[in-house]
Amino acid sequence: MDKIILKNKTEFEVAEGASLGNIQIQSKDFDGIKAITDAFTADNLAEVAFTHNDEVSGKYTDLVSESFSYAKTEDETAYIVTISLREKTDIEKRLDSLEKGHIANATAIDSIITDIIPGMENTEGAE
Repeated sequence: MDKIILKNKTEFEVAEGASLGNIQIQSKDFDGIKAITDAFTADNLAEVAFTHNDEVSGKYTDLVSESFSYAKTEDETAYIVTISLREKTDIEKRLDSLEKGHIANATAIDSIITDIIPGMENTEGAE
């Protein structure tokens, strides 16, 4: 049995032979489709593992969701959700790093200002 395991340890059984660009997960109904697609958040795609017979067959970091689609099975008793993932490009990784640095800097500056100048936290929009 093949599985995909997301960062938060959510597991889904996937069709044999899955690849990053072609992950197929079966769902019994629309609620299941929503649960599958909702699980593939940016945070959960930061660390992903594939297993085959409970042995890790691949580990990935910094993935991005390319697309989701679904279709009824041939016997029309369930749905197949197809997910396409890819690794982040170097540019995307650099942008993430810059964004994290910017947020840390902004937080530090805000903390310094409110510590040095008492009452500044209540001056938003003041002229």
